[in-house]
Amino acid sequence: MSKITPTCACCGPLQLAGNHSRRGFLTAGAATVAGSLMGMMPFQAQAASGNYEAMLVNCIDPRFTTLSWQYMGLLQGISREKLTDNYSQFVIAGGPIGAVHPKFSAWHKAYWDNLDITVSLHHIKRVVGITHRDCGAAKLAFGDDKVADKETETESHAEALNEFRRQVQKRHPKLSVITGIMSLDGRVDLIG
Repeated sequence: MSKITPTCACCGPLQLAGNHSRRGFLTAGAATVAGSLMGMMPFQAQAASGNYEAMLVNCIDPRFTTLSWQYMGLLQGISREKLTDNYSQFVIAGGPIGAVHPKFSAWHKAYWDNLDITVSLHHIKRVVGITHRDCGAAKLAFGDDKVADKETETESHAEALNEFRRQVQKRHPKLSVITGIMSLDGRVDLIG
């Protein structure tokens, strides 16, 4: 039986003792240099504090990750600049529903503590709370009959979004609040 030799260091076991090769030495050296250089590279990330436009609160549903990002890029900020890369984000099942509905009461403190921190660190001007159609968390919170058709679903979401708005304004009266329900195509019906 012949011994199979891996063609690169990542595909074979790390050999620390014996059987050293010039290729292995060069591979390890190149990886070390590359890692060191990456530490010296300037990155686009900004500091942990600053002045940002908003905090987005939305759902964990992967179908809405890109759509939410696109929506935030379209919103106009107070300074009339796009919100892209100018907002913080809190993702929780149901989005604003998860932050206020009694079914998810164990999560509420985590959201409100995060809002307090983003107000303090990021000096945001608004909160954007977006729920979405066909939401599993909404079904758990409201029951299947309260999301059975678009009209009933809208009423159920609107009730939670209005409560979310009230709680944000009670805790942080200077913040403006935008709330809406996102459709599967990314269109947002504003509520409130």
